[in-house]
Amino acid sequence: MKKHISLLMVCMVGLMIFTSCKDRTTRAALKHGDILKSNLDSFDKNRMKLSANLVESLEEAGESLMTETPDIPQVSKDFEKEWRSIMNRYDKLKKDFDSIGKSSNAYFEELNTLSSSINNADLRKSELDANKELEVKWKATYDEADKAIKKVTTVLEDGNDFHMVLVASSIRQKLEQNVTALKNMSAQAKLLLADLEVFTDAGRKLVEG
Repeated sequence: MKKHISLLMVCMVGLMIFTSCKDRTTRAALKHGDILKSNLDSFDKNRMKLSANLVESLEEAGESLMTETPDIPQVSKDFEKEWRSIMNRYDKLKKDFDSIGKSSNAYFEELNTLSSSINNADLRKSELDANKELEVKWKATYDEADKAIKKVTTVLEDGNDFHMVLVASSIRQKLEQNVTALKNMSAQAKLLLADLEVFTDAGRKLVEG
């Protein structure tokens, strides 16, 4: 009788441990799913803000430069201010993307662990196959997003080059403005010197009587 009770207790403890392990596995899988969802939400939010800021900044700069007398230094300053914000948003986007990669790997790992704990061999295989199929589809989607981010990187690099051109144009425009200012100063100086010459001549005549 005591042996039967001991055996029953061992079975109950084993069942409790097994159930507890399954619960932990389930909670872990759900937790990683929530983390992945949170990272995806953050990524999408930054993607939309980056897209809006990027397009708006480029369009505004283009419109400003198409005016009859564009103020290149001001356009350059405005563009630089906006571009810094865009680059910060881009850095956040890349960080979110890296987080998605890590959290998705952890998610599939936990999902496979959960499916592997199924006792029925056929059902376990079916679930693991479904996980694999989902992972392959996700990997293809992830790779496409990676390519898109690399294309955005190229656009941003072109934007950086465009800003350097703007700065250089701004400097050249300032130099041209300085040349104009110097010409005006030179003309004024000639007039002043001519006046001083007249003044000097009048003074000499006064002294010489």
